[in-house]
Amino acid sequence: MRIARLWVECVQELGPGETADVRLAPLSPEQWRQLKPGDVMTMHEGRPAVGTATVIEVRPPRA
Repeated sequence: MRIARLWVECVQELGPGETADVRLAPLSPEQWRQLKPGDVMTMHEGRPAVGTATVIEVRPPRA
């Protein structure tokens, strides 16, 4: 299981069916190193899945 903090960019709320840019801050960055732009991720907050995301950018963790 890969866990990350998530926040939505430039909007106050994200309703069902809406899209927005989001940022992820992985709890364990080493588990996320295989991701690259274009990869599609399924997002969960329990069951069922709550969304999908397409990776548009990957940045190394801050030191």
